[in-house]
Amino acid sequence: MRKTINQSVSVNGVGLHTGSPSVMTFKPAENGIHFVRLDIPGSAPIKADVYHVGSTLRGTNLKNETAEVWTVEHVLSTLHALGITDLLVEMDGPEPPITDGSANVYAARLLEAGLHELDGELPLLTLKQPVAYSYGPISYLAEPADKLTVTFVYEHKHPLVGRQEYTLEFTQDNYLSQIAPARTFGFEEELAFLKAHGLAKGGSLENAVVVGKDKFLNELRFADELVRHKILDLLGDFSLTGKRLAPMKITCRMGGHKHNVLFARLLLANSEDK
Repeated sequence: MRKTINQSVSVNGVGLHTGSPSVMTFKPAENGIHFVRLDIPGSAPIKADVYHVGSTLRGTNLKNETAEVWTVEHVLSTLHALGITDLLVEMDGPEPPITDGSANVYAARLLEAGLHELDGELPLLTLKQPVAYSYGPISYLAEPADKLTVTFVYEHKHPLVGRQEYTLEFTQDNYLSQIAPARTFGFEEELAFLKAHGLAKGGSLENAVVVGKDKFLNELRFADELVRHKILDLLGDFSLTGKRLAPMKITCRMGGHKHNVLFARLLLANSEDK
């Protein structure tokens, strides 16, 4: 069933890339998921779907003719996991608060607000046959199955990372315990470049795992926290299909926001609605 929250709740903090202070308020709704910029007078709500993705540079950004919101994938991932289909997300800045870099704070606040079902069901994204996509070392495969699982393979030349692989059997409880705590991450050697290009201005050891030259600069929550966070991002990007994912086996190797969105569009194009 479609689902929203019982009452409004807010999250405060700074944006990961902009570094701008931000108050984000979740409000009950009955017309899908929309983001609205309160700091831009007259701006129209931005619908959260694949057709409103404006860019995917170090995050998934949505836009319409009046406004843009940055780095919404963690929020969307949380909503997808909790089954929230209808919500107004008000923001007084360009980017949601990054909190601790994971989905934990968003999930806690939304559950505090309470959830209730609405009339009607969210369409089911069902596949008739396997759907595949590849671009260089990046690949995606979705196959019909008897349950929804997501397997992600992440590889990096850094010796502290190497090859990480994780499979999530998707349920709300599994997401909240295995995926939601996994924080966004970056490499110490990239930080100067990112900041020089106007990114990661709000990043710190309080909200991101930083991979140093020969050690992690903060304590990991999981030995494979990086690949778990890649699954968190992927689920947020796939939620932009606007449909529930039917039981299927999703396997991704080396994907990121740009290709997540491209594959989400491909899933839509090959889906059999129910």
